[in-house]
Amino acid sequence: MGDKTIEYRTWLPGKVSTFLLVSTATPSVTDFGLGLPNGYALAIIKIDAVSGNKSHGGYSWHVSVENLVKPFPVKGRLHFYQVDDAKIETLPHLLDSLMVYREDKGSKKTGNFVEQYVNPLLKIGYGQMPKKYRKIIERTGDWHAAAETWYKSRNCGTH
Repeated sequence: MGDKTIEYRTWLPGKVSTFLLVSTATPSVTDFGLGLPNGYALAIIKIDAVSGNKSHGGYSWHVSVENLVKPFPVKGRLHFYQVDDAKIETLPHLLDSLMVYREDKGSKKTGNFVEQYVNPLLKIGYGQMPKKYRKIIERTGDWHAAAETWYKSRNCGTH
């Protein structure tokens, strides 16, 4: 979480230099095992540079986290769209612990980021998870067991 530095898109961002990152409303095979919430605002992202071109399959948006936001539900759409600024509560006090988390997820200095940001996100994601997968986690205590069942049900093999 917080490690992604490139967003791959088939379109250019135009004049937009920052945007509100919103998680996809539909869980993907790769995201399911992470237990992250679907359809939630996560962070304000800065576009630092754009490389690539349409003829080579798309664009690489080189991005960085400008600020974390208190997660809230957002009905997503394709491309950029407006979100009411009144709903966006930034969490600048968590940026330092996010940077530590990126370098060393086991560090005690990540506490604020994990406790105040990651754990609430996981709780939301867990609540959105279909009941049969929550039961697997409750029975085994293992997110990976639920993810494996998810992958197999989608004929994706194992992850």
